[in-house]
Amino acid sequence: MAIAGKAVGAHTGYIYLRAEYTYLFPVLKDALEDAEKRGFLGKNMMESGFDFEIKFRSGAGAYVCGEETALFESIEGKRGEPRFRPPFPSIHGLFGKPTMLNNVETLANIAPILLNGAEWYRSIGTANSPGTKLFTVCGNVVRRGVFEFPMGVNLKDIIYEVCGGIADGKGLLGVQTGGTSGAIINADQIDMTLDIDTVSASGGRLGCGTILVIDDSNCIVDIVRNNLDFFRGESCGKCTPCREGGQQLYNLVTRISRGLATLPDLEKIDELTETMRLTALCGLGHSTAVPVQTSIQNFRKEYLAHIDRDYCPVCAQAAVAEGIYEAEEDYRNDGNSRMGRRRAAVGERDVMYDSYDAYARHRSRGTSYAGRFERRGGREA
Repeated sequence: MAIAGKAVGAHTGYIYLRAEYTYLFPVLKDALEDAEKRGFLGKNMMESGFDFEIKFRSGAGAYVCGEETALFESIEGKRGEPRFRPPFPSIHGLFGKPTMLNNVETLANIAPILLNGAEWYRSIGTANSPGTKLFTVCGNVVRRGVFEFPMGVNLKDIIYEVCGGIADGKGLLGVQTGGTSGAIINADQIDMTLDIDTVSASGGRLGCGTILVIDDSNCIVDIVRNNLDFFRGESCGKCTPCREGGQQLYNLVTRISRGLATLPDLEKIDELTETMRLTALCGLGHSTAVPVQTSIQNFRKEYLAHIDRDYCPVCAQAAVAEGIYEAEEDYRNDGNSRMGRRRAAVGERDVMYDSYDAYARHRSRGTSYAGRFERRGGREA
């Protein structure tokens, strides 16, 4: 950071850390104090005539503060909300001054590039994506962890050669690259290189380098619904497309997951995600649409399984495993919707059960919240 400050003529730098990472606070504090004692920071650092200080700031845990202008607001002691642009940070940034912002991974590359030269750095990775990147592999793999690979590494090789394949001998359903806001691809698409151009062509981005591996015991609609639940809670609420759009997307995908949706709901999702992508104030609203759009594109059959047939094989298997049904065919014939959200036709009303336990309890007693439980078709359960 001090080298970057020297390059642009800045004399103050800020390290911003999310409040969840409290264990890093004393580590960073000790490191800054040690650097000052050694003359690497402060007045006339390394007797160069250049002054540079680094200040440490902690956020309050808001995901939206990953957006640069929301981060500025947080450092200034304000509510973490993105700013309207222009003006841009390079002209009017932190405390109204021109500001350069980079993540730790970018700044960490500066010293080795200066020591070894630009050609050395460009010899690693691909022509348009030189260097290395840290990838966090999580989810349903045998060996999870953080790995450093050259840009352009093959995703399939990471999953099966480095991480030992899918855990518990299960099959691969899909992979989400770039974190919660990344694209979700299916098992047939994983033979791809992880570089900026290739990942962008798949509809996503490398982002923080997270690789979430999803096995075939999961329902992709539930995965997306969980993502949207996160995003609707993390929206700062400043702009309408993100505040209202995130909630409406969650409602629509929830309808699909519960077997209550129709084909026009998919059209509504397409329209809503495109509106958010084009009109949201910051990247949070833009990226909320990515996992939804890419999952519908790459897993359309799974979405239609919930809509057209009101039946999802993964959910049926889970229902049998829970002991709600003796066989998957019973699940299909029962004509009910998603696991844990059973519908019971009682008169002209639909009753939603809050859990499988509630459904099983009332089913075994032959009663519902409204009294006697009846299956569709008027047959007593």
